[in-house]
Amino acid sequence: MQTAVQEFLNRTEPFLGPEGLDALASQTVAIAGLGGVGGGAFLALVRCGCSSFHLAENGIFDPPDMNRQAAAFGHSMDRPKLEVYLELARSINPDIRIKTWPEGTQPDNIDDFLQGTDAYVGVIDAEKGAEVKAMSPGLQKRHHVPLFCCAAFGFGALMINYHPDIMMQDEFDSLVRAKSSPGGDLIPSVLASHFNPSVVDRFKQGVSRGIMSTTAIGGLASNALLANEVLVHLLQGTGVVEREPVFAPEYATLDFMNLEMKVHDMTQE
Repeated sequence: MQTAVQEFLNRTEPFLGPEGLDALASQTVAIAGLGGVGGGAFLALVRCGCSSFHLAENGIFDPPDMNRQAAAFGHSMDRPKLEVYLELARSINPDIRIKTWPEGTQPDNIDDFLQGTDAYVGVIDAEKGAEVKAMSPGLQKRHHVPLFCCAAFGFGALMINYHPDIMMQDEFDSLVRAKSSPGGDLIPSVLASHFNPSVVDRFKQGVSRGIMSTTAIGGLASNALLANEVLVHLLQGTGVVEREPVFAPEYATLDFMNLEMKVHDMTQE
């Protein structure tokens, strides 16, 4: 008789095969942030067969989360996000292995958080965690772990990933600043240029009123784009995937309003 785990992966197995499923089950993914991007990507990875996680999240669900966050419902309001996602993951796969950091990633715990991991998903809100984000390049090199980052934007997503053997975030950010017009917008002009102009304008209007504008479509787009790229990384060497992950200086944009998905190279912008 099939176990519950075997049953829920029954329709995934034809795509991944035993080799792919074994690879996903044997590797550990660290996810810092279970918000609009990280929460949905986490559940997608669980549903694909990833079985070992390090999760860091200190947030509580509130009503504005319900426009885009995978586990935000009326019955989850005022509950810790980490607690809710643990329940959902274990209801999908009772055998899942999860270590938790309910205080979120902090300068004094991030090293332990990344220990023994194979992929690092860093999706803390843009305005939070500056000190930990600044530590990421050194930690990536120490643990030799790639960092996957994605942001929901309007009706699409922007994904930029960093590998310690290729280009790190500080170098990529320097290129972005050099190629963007001055002004200090939350999304630099060289990146905003790949999205529908009217959506960019509405985003800026929202920011001017103190609102970080988001949509359910952007949330779903970022969940799928990020989870897929983590899978591509974890499945290297299995014969299941035919390409390498996208790492800086390359980055990806997905915009449903323009009906476009593209991989760009910041050195060629």
